[in-house]
Amino acid sequence: MPEHQRARASGQDGRVGATQEASAIERGTAARVVHTIVRIPVDYRVSICVYLAPIVATLIARRWLGDDPTPEDVRRLGYGWPALEAGRWWSLVTGATVSSSLEASFIPGYTLFAVVLLEHVAKHWRTAVMVVGGQIGGVLLGLLVTAPLRGRTSAFAIEMTETIDFGISVGGFACLGAWTCYLSTRWRRPLRWAVTCYLAFQLLLSGLIFDVSHPMGWAIGVFGGALLMRPRSLDRTPMRLPADALWIALAIAVGSVVGIVAGWNGGGVGGIFGWGPT
Repeated sequence: MPEHQRARASGQDGRVGATQEASAIERGTAARVVHTIVRIPVDYRVSICVYLAPIVATLIARRWLGDDPTPEDVRRLGYGWPALEAGRWWSLVTGATVSSSLEASFIPGYTLFAVVLLEHVAKHWRTAVMVVGGQIGGVLLGLLVTAPLRGRTSAFAIEMTETIDFGISVGGFACLGAWTCYLSTRWRRPLRWAVTCYLAFQLLLSGLIFDVSHPMGWAIGVFGGALLMRPRSLDRTPMRLPADALWIALAIAVGSVVGIVAGWNGGGVGGIFGWGPT
């Protein structure tokens, strides 16, 4: 075969080989995408259950309560001091999953986001324990610390001891706190300071019932998460000055500002000391 014909054949073989390689790469990419989509219900089973639980629980509650439930019937499903004083311990579960309006709705996005973040790194049973244990434990701790307010007549005391609450956001903050155990110190310390300051100013300026239970859930996640989550290696790098200190100072400033704005504009009873608007 002449030289120019061999060169042309070699060029054609090269183009065919490149085309086949590109097709193989595209098939591999498509297979990975399909595999990821198929794996989502398996890899994030707890997150999906938490996402769907309010819909299922609310539909069951609507069927159980009938077509025309009274506000008092709905209140019996929520948690708080009135529920515990009446012996409705099961309200710790129903209140976390049933919508207070009896509308079939999903959980807030930020709560789902925290659960997904934790399940991505801690997998399933640890996430399930944290979201359920953090929710129930955070609510009970919130009731425990507000027990001395029973019988008091301040706006904050009445809010803490006479309000019925709904929702699973306490468990969401517990999952967020546990997730920080997997972060490097460079990110873990500023994030924890920012969230803590945010929750503190919510309590100081708004003072709704969940402004007490949210920090309790967050504390369960931060302190209990290190024991339960058991990350492969917990980063304990000493603080590096001045870089790490500046990051933490910035996080404190951001968390405080967001907490002040949210607390000032979120309604409430004026906070624990009556500093905010009512």
